[in-house]
Amino acid sequence: MDNLKKGKIILKKKCQYPLLLLILITVGITAYLLTVQIRIGVPYWDVFNYLNNALFFASMNGGGVISYLHPLIPFLNSLFFRMGYVSINVIFIITSLIFVFGVIGFYLLLKERFNPMQSLLGSLIFISLPVVFPWVASGGIDIPGVSFSIWTVYFMVRGLKRNSKLLYLVLPFFTLSFLARYTAGLIIIPIFIYLSMNIPGLRELIRNKKFISIISMEMIALIGALGYFFTKLGTSTAVFNLIISAMTTSPSAADDVAYNPNNFYYLQNLLNYISIGPFQGSYQHILNPSLASASILAYIIILMVAIGLYLYIRQFLKSENGKENVGRLNIKPIKIIFLSFLIVLMIISLYYHSFIFSEIFTGVVIYLLYKLRKDHSNSKFKLDLLFLSWFSAYLIFHSILPIKVDRYFITMVPAFVYFITLGLTEFTEKIKQIKYPQLNTHLVYLFIGLIFISSATATYIGHTPKKTFTMDIGNASNWIMESDPNYQNKIISSDYSNAVSWYLKKNVLGGFPKSYTNPQEFSSYLQKNNVEYYIDSISQPHPNIPGYRIIKFFGVVAVYQRV
Repeated sequence: MDNLKKGKIILKKKCQYPLLLLILITVGITAYLLTVQIRIGVPYWDVFNYLNNALFFASMNGGGVISYLHPLIPFLNSLFFRMGYVSINVIFIITSLIFVFGVIGFYLLLKERFNPMQSLLGSLIFISLPVVFPWVASGGIDIPGVSFSIWTVYFMVRGLKRNSKLLYLVLPFFTLSFLARYTAGLIIIPIFIYLSMNIPGLRELIRNKKFISIISMEMIALIGALGYFFTKLGTSTAVFNLIISAMTTSPSAADDVAYNPNNFYYLQNLLNYISIGPFQGSYQHILNPSLASASILAYIIILMVAIGLYLYIRQFLKSENGKENVGRLNIKPIKIIFLSFLIVLMIISLYYHSFIFSEIFTGVVIYLLYKLRKDHSNSKFKLDLLFLSWFSAYLIFHSILPIKVDRYFITMVPAFVYFITLGLTEFTEKIKQIKYPQLNTHLVYLFIGLIFISSATATYIGHTPKKTFTMDIGNASNWIMESDPNYQNKIISSDYSNAVSWYLKKNVLGGFPKSYTNPQEFSSYLQKNNVEYYIDSISQPHPNIPGYRIIKFFGVVAVYQRV
């Protein structure tokens, strides 16, 4: 008995070592990315919107509020603003901490399917993907949304398998993920499919009065919290309209710079989302991997994963005696016919951009795949289907959505990495079994993970600029504050108005020369609105605006003043 206890203690310690190593690597990488982000500044437009909304939550003077924006990150920022730390760095720090939290959750979630070293491999790949690495400390909402989604799924899986008390955390973390990024709410689809595969355990919980009462109290509290955010922002109608427009292909989307009707956009760029070539390219290439070229590492990994997944599916279809006769499946002609019919309907709905029907048909197809297996108690197979539904739900939504940018793929990354990990581990274990029985697979997994981390870090270092142009906007705004003490009473316009609003802590009028046929028309717009200063950051070269003259340059930014 004593030996058994000692064995369990040793096993538990061995399982903790990979997690400890992961935390050290994650904290180290995140700290580095945070220092770089603080140095180079805000990478894209939306971050300033979150900062301005944070000022609104903190009841401070700012550039106004955008009511339909996701409220969680602005709200968390506002807590620090109220304490007197009003800085762009706050949003970088908050999103960095949430990322570390998400990576730990992802490791624990992978450990429900893989051993500790395999889970470490998957977690290191998660950190290293080009669509994740540059966004870790960016101040964006994509990482927080997926981090809270990971914990939502983990608490559900762990709660149904081992400790039902963890299920109490599912609803709060689902709400956090939704408030961090509204589209994170799509995680409800894989959650619903996984729950439907665990009906017996679910029935037991429903009979538990204590469980139902606690969940009911949680729902009341969370509805109150949602009510606060939506009332504070006056956002209920705006959010509803946003969701409706996201589910439909609105013609107005064609005017957006990110408009892309190609339904295969994300699938075509999968290699670029694994690894891009280091040292060649610009900062835009790491923010948008689809603009770069896939590295040799991406091709090697995708080949290994493809072989591994093939071996896994082949093994899955084998019966107990080893013959390939799909002996593990419960196949009946009526089921096959119905499944085929649903697949056809799914393809048709995708062709006609019907988001809701595509999600329904895909969900039913995945559930039928579960029902085709004779052994319904196989927890690994359930997890495979859970992550398949996760990937499918977001892939369908973002593929049909006419606005496409690479960072939207972050919502699919946990599921994407899950299958990369599955393919690599199946491939490695098969190599060991067939040819190299003495192979230490733990070292192999660690080696592959470190290659991913090294490649991602080298690429980031090779592409990162000394600063972003938003630093120039900050310098221009500070110069106006210093040179014109009466700037608060004057109308100021900019083509990056939300950034200037943040720096000046006042409403700034949007002004975009490209929206007008000639500089005279744009000048008329500025003069009609009595604009004293215009800050141009995007136009290259800076236009000659009648009635205005350039009085100062800050890098790529020009400050105009009315003559």
